[in-house]
Amino acid sequence: MHTALTLRLKRHKHALIAGTFYGLLAIFLVLYLKSIDPQVLAAIRVHPGYFILSCLLGLAFRLWGAHIWVTLLRSLGASSVRLSRELVYIYAKSWLGRYIPGTAPWILGKIYFASRQGISKNKLAVSSLLEAALQIIVQMAFALSLLAFDSRLDVIAWPLKLGMLAIVIVSLTVLYPPLFNRVISKAYGLIKKKPFAKEHYATGRSIRVGFSLYIIASVIGALSQFFIAKAIYPELGFDQLLFVMGATTLASAVSMLAIFAPSGLGVREGIQLVLLSLIMPPEYALAITVATRLWSVLLDFVFFGVARAVKRLSVN
Repeated sequence: MHTALTLRLKRHKHALIAGTFYGLLAIFLVLYLKSIDPQVLAAIRVHPGYFILSCLLGLAFRLWGAHIWVTLLRSLGASSVRLSRELVYIYAKSWLGRYIPGTAPWILGKIYFASRQGISKNKLAVSSLLEAALQIIVQMAFALSLLAFDSRLDVIAWPLKLGMLAIVIVSLTVLYPPLFNRVISKAYGLIKKKPFAKEHYATGRSIRVGFSLYIIASVIGALSQFFIAKAIYPELGFDQLLFVMGATTLASAVSMLAIFAPSGLGVREGIQLVLLSLIMPPEYALAITVATRLWSVLLDFVFFGVARAVKRLSVN
């Protein structure tokens, strides 16, 4: 009797957590989409070939992210973990948590849903934090390497440039394994009131592998952004490829630091609009900025829908 009651309470708890996750997602997604100007969208004409290519690259970027997550878990000692349909579905579902303000829903979603598959919560926590840090650091470094010597970036004030460089340097310092593990261990001790087991510590190999994989992710993601821009403004030449890749990646990296906004809403658009206006008419820069946001939301839900359908097929 006691066991049955305990199981029932656990099911109610899981249903409440999942319901809260989806409820918050729905609320902030509605607010998120309301900020898009329908008049700008109505004026957009899309080149189908470039649009399809951008979608394929965008989906590849998301799937590659799931691969990085699983690879980091394995490098941290969860050797039995494989890139399964279930874990891709969990990653896709948690990825939607970016639309809830703060980085926590994205990270906590993966920890909660994946731990129900028998994966250690400690390893999930370390891998998710490492993943978030690497994503920001690599994208920021990638963007700055493409734009550092481009005179058009003079539109960004020097204090802001130095601030971005400082973020990269500080973040790389924090990723030094002994320091990273000390921060994680201290935070865990404050929350759980007990020491963090060294078996869950990140290693230099974990960080090196993650860094390398995120360089590939940055290239794929930036290419998808270039082709969605070219789909809306076909006159955009390939001679602007590196600038657009750098500008959109920089906007994405900075927006991830804006934890107060759902998925960096407003921050990414502001940076992207300013930089794209340097190489094309302002009306096209605005159209691309608005369309890119809607395109990104669409791809997130396509990724989630496909992952869910594949998972259900495997069950049947």
